[in-house]
Amino acid sequence: MNCFLRFLFPALLSLLAIAPAAADCAPPCAEVSTFVATLNDFRTSVHGNNRRVTATLSFHNKTDRPLILGYVNDSGVAIDEHGNRYTVRNAGSGAVRGIGVIARNTFDPKFTLQPGERSDARFELNWYAGKNIAGVAFELDLAIREIDTAAGDQYRLGREHALHFQSLRDGAGARNAPPTATTAVASGSPAATGASPAADPCAGNARCYATGPLVAEIVQLLSGQKQGNNHAVRVNLRFRNVSDQPLILAYLQNSGVMLDNYGQRYTVDWRNAANVSGIGQTTRQKADPQFVLRPGESRSATFNYTRYVGKTAVGTVFSPDLVVQQLEVLPSNQIRPVRDYSVSFVNVPAGGIADAVNSIKSLFKGK
Repeated sequence: MNCFLRFLFPALLSLLAIAPAAADCAPPCAEVSTFVATLNDFRTSVHGNNRRVTATLSFHNKTDRPLILGYVNDSGVAIDEHGNRYTVRNAGSGAVRGIGVIARNTFDPKFTLQPGERSDARFELNWYAGKNIAGVAFELDLAIREIDTAAGDQYRLGREHALHFQSLRDGAGARNAPPTATTAVASGSPAATGASPAADPCAGNARCYATGPLVAEIVQLLSGQKQGNNHAVRVNLRFRNVSDQPLILAYLQNSGVMLDNYGQRYTVDWRNAANVSGIGQTTRQKADPQFVLRPGESRSATFNYTRYVGKTAVGTVFSPDLVVQQLEVLPSNQIRPVRDYSVSFVNVPAGGIADAVNSIKSLFKGK
């Protein structure tokens, strides 16, 4: 038996060595049989005595059927090199955005990916640091579970997947990585099955974000002057419907968060209604369906991000995030949320189309 094991073990090692790597999973990512989860952006920030890490994951459905996913409550943990433990707190109150939460036997099935579709979810993990030393290198773990459909428009919980990401530092992520010469194709993806992959509506534009039927583009990002101890950054977004059906959108109140290049945190303060204009909002109690896009139509909305500055420096590069909900008006005139879209941008300098126009005008002055 011992001789047999001595022969078998090297053989197994050789098989593992020649086994093909995950086809669509260049780090930082995790791949399972039904989807690929790519870590698009990883950020650290300080909020009073608390330290936060923020992770934006892009989920890609590899199957030829709709795939419903949910985040397993209390599963998100990040640990730095000192053993400090960051956790997702109050997942249902904004720490998890863009994907439904599974808690015991209750779950939200809105995060549905069509075959080949990609969409993002955002996770905030918190640690009360006090005067303790914080680390700079992290490992991130979280659990994602499939939600299966059953007869009679019912759902049941399916397979659970543990995702692990390692060697993470502030600014890590696929969006910040240099582009590669070639892109691998996952088995089961549209390209692998012979279907034509969907063209990128953003065409590599860093100020543009596309997911499902929606394209969002930063038209202008303006950093204002300090007003006392506060600073505001105004973000104008143009939303475009790239589907063949009408699209009703609303901003999910209290979802707007932005980090600057110093890791300082801005929010869209829900207490001031003027911080959101041009688009309706949704809360737990009501939803405003005024923002309707016909197929191919574009409309703009503006979001005002603010923070208490005090004596801290003001950044010049910003990474805004927010969630817009897709709404459906039922025949009874009731409004139902259909899907959450986590819209995010990375490392956007202040400026916009208006600034470019002014620059061009200045070139012709006096001529």
